[in-house]
Amino acid sequence: MARRDGPGVHQTADQLRSGDYTNGVASPLAMQVAGAPTFLSTAEQQGVSPELLRPYFDLMRRRLAEGGGEEDLTGVIDLLVR
Repeated sequence: MARRDGPGVHQTADQLRSGDYTNGVASPLAMQVAGAPTFLSTAEQQGVSPELLRPYFDLMRRRLAEGGGEEDLTGVIDLLVR
C-alpha cells in the first residue's frame, strides 16, 4: 500500500521531536490568527458552520498570547497535552 502522508506530516513530526516549532514555517501562527475572522465570516457567508473551527482558533489565539507568533500551528499541540 502506498504512503499517503505528505511533507507536512513529516515536518510536524520533526517539529514535535525537536520542540522547535519555528523550523520551516511558511505561515506563522500570528498571520493565521490575524486571518481567522475573515476565514470565519467567509465560512458563515458560504453557509458553512464555524462550530468546529472556533475552538481551534481559540487555541491558536492562546498560543499566540503565550508568545508563539513565529511558530507553526504545531505549537498548539502543547496546549492539548498540558
